[in-house]
Amino acid sequence: MHRWFTGGLVAAGLAAAGVGLAAPANAGCETQPFAQYCDGPVRPDGTWDRCFSSQPQAINGQYGQITGWVPSVGRCYPVDPNAWPPTPIGQPQYHIYP
Repeated sequence: MHRWFTGGLVAAGLAAAGVGLAAPANAGCETQPFAQYCDGPVRPDGTWDRCFSSQPQAINGQYGQITGWVPSVGRCYPVDPNAWPPTPIGQPQYHIYP
């Protein structure tokens, strides 16, 4: 019974975390392995807001059983296409159109 209760708490926590990381309704999104990027509309100065969220990841222990979870994470930040990072890591280097 304890296993079912703990599993339910983990699932509820992950679902609740996703609610706070939702992209704007008019965003264009792109899903990549382990992550999703969503862009808001382009502002007159050419910048836009991008929201990033990762999927929760299972931690496998000895013999392949799941021993825990790395929770999903996310944040939103402004993007200036004139100042892309020199070494992007998985991030789309363009505006994602809705």
